[in-house]
Amino acid sequence: LPPRRVWDLYSNRVVPWWMSYTKPSPISHAWVDEKDRVDVWTSINRRQWPVPIPKDTSIELIRIEMLNLGVEYTWLDVLCLRQKGGPQEDLRVEEWKLDVPTIGSVYNNGWPKVAIYLSGLGQPLSLKNGDLDSDRCWFRRAWTVQEVGRWNRIIAGDTPDGPMHARPIDEDGNYETDLLTRFHKQLKSVRWSTDLFDRLAEMQKRVSTNPVDKVAGLAFPLLPITIPAYYESQSLEDAWTALVDAMDYVTRANMLFLYPEAGLGSKKWRSTWMQI
Repeated sequence: LPPRRVWDLYSNRVVPWWMSYTKPSPISHAWVDEKDRVDVWTSINRRQWPVPIPKDTSIELIRIEMLNLGVEYTWLDVLCLRQKGGPQEDLRVEEWKLDVPTIGSVYNNGWPKVAIYLSGLGQPLSLKNGDLDSDRCWFRRAWTVQEVGRWNRIIAGDTPDGPMHARPIDEDGNYETDLLTRFHKQLKSVRWSTDLFDRLAEMQKRVSTNPVDKVAGLAFPLLPITIPAYYESQSLEDAWTALVDAMDYVTRANMLFLYPEAGLGSKKWRSTWMQI
């Protein structure tokens, strides 16, 4: 399931996936607060939609960092996934039905690496009190459950004096501060998994701007036979029902035999979303 578009870093333009003949190295990032973002109109995507990025960075700086990482083709949501605010809003809605639930495939097949901006797109990695509890934290967002990458990953925005270079102070993996200890424990826990209950437990801790995104973010990690279309206005229960109906028989059998209680909805063999 290749993406619709990729960012060709050499020519600095967004092109159809088939022009790259390769798997892109996708970029995952935390979204900064709306007040800290700016919409940029750029020729890179032929000005088809505004590109939201942090105010104190630029698309060119992101491009340079990715080139320095040896990447030729990448996938970046704000450039390759049609965003709101463009002149063809009706087309965005149609594209999102397919493109949003298959985002997980882009990261699952990301090669040779997935680049992760933990502090915001194009931002240097930093860590201060409250960051890990913020609803904007990369570790807390629903979409990032599927953005960890199946193979290699690299933390983008790393600096020599950043938290990645802190050293543990004992054999138990503790660091100089509780904040650093918590950060590194969360970072080590990041892994790709298709286990049903592992993914459901992880999603319980996540937050999303649109409630239905928590179900859509599970579509690819759970590897259903078919992937339900994405509808922004769909209820959580309807989205969950569509996803369960698309699961393979092994996953559904796990829900039947391993989930600790009967479903509260019309189907007793599976849980409702409210029970998750």
